[in-house]
Amino acid sequence: MKIIHFCNSDLIGGAARAAYSLNKALNNANLTSSMLVQKKSSNEKTVYPFVNTALEKLGYARRIALDYLFIKYLSLKKKGRFSFPFWGVNLSRNTLIKQADIIHLHWINQGYFSIKTFKSLAGLNKPIVWTLHDMWAFTGGCHYSGGCEKFISECKNCPSLKFSSENDFSNKIFTNKILTYKNLNIDIVTCSKWLADEAKRSYLFQNKKITPIPNPIEIDIYKPMDQKTARAKLNLPQDKKLILFGTMTLKEKRKGFSYLKSALDFLDKEHPELKDEIEVLVFGSSKNSTIDRIPFNTNFVGRIADVNKLVQCYNSADLFAAPSLEDNLPNTVMESLSCGVPVVAFNIGGMPDMIGHKSNGYLAKPYSHQDFAEGLYWILTGTDKQKLQTNAREKVINNFTPDIIGKRYLDLYKSILN
Repeated sequence: MKIIHFCNSDLIGGAARAAYSLNKALNNANLTSSMLVQKKSSNEKTVYPFVNTALEKLGYARRIALDYLFIKYLSLKKKGRFSFPFWGVNLSRNTLIKQADIIHLHWINQGYFSIKTFKSLAGLNKPIVWTLHDMWAFTGGCHYSGGCEKFISECKNCPSLKFSSENDFSNKIFTNKILTYKNLNIDIVTCSKWLADEAKRSYLFQNKKITPIPNPIEIDIYKPMDQKTARAKLNLPQDKKLILFGTMTLKEKRKGFSYLKSALDFLDKEHPELKDEIEVLVFGSSKNSTIDRIPFNTNFVGRIADVNKLVQCYNSADLFAAPSLEDNLPNTVMESLSCGVPVVAFNIGGMPDMIGHKSNGYLAKPYSHQDFAEGLYWILTGTDKQKLQTNAREKVINNFTPDIIGKRYLDLYKSILN
């Protein structure tokens, strides 16, 4: 059985790392699995860059530039990412694709797949598995709808666009997807049960087979280590309770930083005795005036490219705070749990797929910063720290290892081919 995976990258981004891990797991299971990416960062031999020649590199630069300009000038950043599928590659002549038994799509935006790219796949008449890492596949262009439910009937007058109308870009994209998908033999996989339910409600996928299969995680990389050692490596205080938070941007409302700040303000007000005991650790985002308004001393490590340093961050923390208002199956949550660090999150999206309330973390009432603060307090002052850490690690080992997820995909592939 030969599988070809498509993803914009092999290591940059959560979806890319998940696809990369799955590709390795399938090869370890003696399948012939390969990845075809726009941007290759690893040294893995089974990952192939689509961009090789000077002409292809020029085309890649053009697609990236156009993608950036359309997003910048036509969509509202505060609403989250909106992708325009107007530029892409022609995959029909690629040898790996011709030899594949199954084509497996992952995150294919940023100028990789256009509507024409999908049409070129239709001509190959091969079964397609599409793992959804967000909502883009069944919307008019947004990756998360932010409560908008127009994807159930027809996307138009889009709240994520600067110029919306009955016949705006969201409507054009949505209409093109309707015409294109009907010619594709697609099985849909979602990384969370929540996303499966949303896909089933959508107009575009309401009649498709939808299977929830979570992302795998490398448990030999994301693993527990001595907290004192981790803190020493990062020059962090040994005598503080550390709350970890990570995000690429504080401006995107969906990530919920304002709710975390409100929760920290509430925690400080209700429990002033903890003022000198708690500190916050932030990775991904740089120091700015918004974070400066947190009532606790804050340590910044910036954006992290070294996975070992990221593992040290998780292991330095007493808990990981994930205040997202809408999310699928965020890697940061699973990485934290795999390191044996409990997580506080709102009970939304794919969070309950990973977090058991008061078992390996705390699921706060959606959008209640007071209950989120209660979760922080419960973990930081609780007596069952060791139990929470053990449960966090065991949840990942029993459900999300590459071997387990690879087996579930193998069963799906066999059912499709049979």
